[in-house]
Amino acid sequence: MPINEVTPHAVTEQRLEQALDDMSGRAFSRWHDMVWTEMPLRRGLRELGEELADHLGARTVSDPALEMPDSRTALLTAAECAMGVLSLSCFPDGDFEIPLPLATETLSNQDLHYEERYEPTHPLTTARTWTDAFEWCVISGLIGHKGRFIGPTLLRDYAPAIRDGVPYSERESVSEPADLAEMDALCGYLDVLEDAYPYPAPLAKPDAAHRTRTAQQLDAAGTLTPDQRLLRVLLDDDQTAFEQALHDRLVAHRENVGADPAARTLLPVGAVTLAALAHTAHCWQLSVRSAYLPQALMSAPAQ
Repeated sequence: MPINEVTPHAVTEQRLEQALDDMSGRAFSRWHDMVWTEMPLRRGLRELGEELADHLGARTVSDPALEMPDSRTALLTAAECAMGVLSLSCFPDGDFEIPLPLATETLSNQDLHYEERYEPTHPLTTARTWTDAFEWCVISGLIGHKGRFIGPTLLRDYAPAIRDGVPYSERESVSEPADLAEMDALCGYLDVLEDAYPYPAPLAKPDAAHRTRTAQQLDAAGTLTPDQRLLRVLLDDDQTAFEQALHDRLVAHRENVGADPAARTLLPVGAVTLAALAHTAHCWQLSVRSAYLPQALMSAPAQ
């Protein structure tokens, strides 16, 4: 039986309608601006990702599981935006190809010349940039794309670049210790057996040594965010403790959204990601039920 089903908060009809209105058209307009105007790519992708977060939060009202095709396309587009921001932030002079499924278009260095100097100076590229990409890739299922090697790239290319302060970028990059500890802990879920047949699983539970080491890093990192505290519980590999912590996290989220919350607050991406890791990597059938945890995201299909 569920511990207690956590009911979600309310969002005004006006905010829901704005978030749902013509998202594919808005995605195409964002693509057009990035290709044909002076809109910097990272800024455009980041802003499109924010719009998609609101859109997906609003979609949970009519599609609670986020399993409808339009929801899946929006999820994948949000993940591509987050990965695009991370890629351009870490390797601004590298090749890039960023599909935007909802716009049915792609951003590519074959067609565009990227200049980092035109990007706003803020926000900085930090471990939080990496974690955003990880979270969206997990809950969208993009992490399991068999031809993209998303997990190995996050683990072996982007995480080291973040730890080194994105040396290929001209911009400053300084991460908080807690954010670095969070990234290191999540990297453990990407360290999978690559010779598995026919394809390696995209996510796996870290071994005990990694869980212990990264738990100690989080303990020593100072003040943690609510999602970092939930991750810390997950690293103890105790299902009962995690379910209670997840329940408490969702209740606290509901109680702290404010008087006029944005639609995106209906989809707490960090908590959803950790619940998905608990299900897919720790192999737990979670007893916590909530509209905050769309069922299709708990084990998002490989693409």
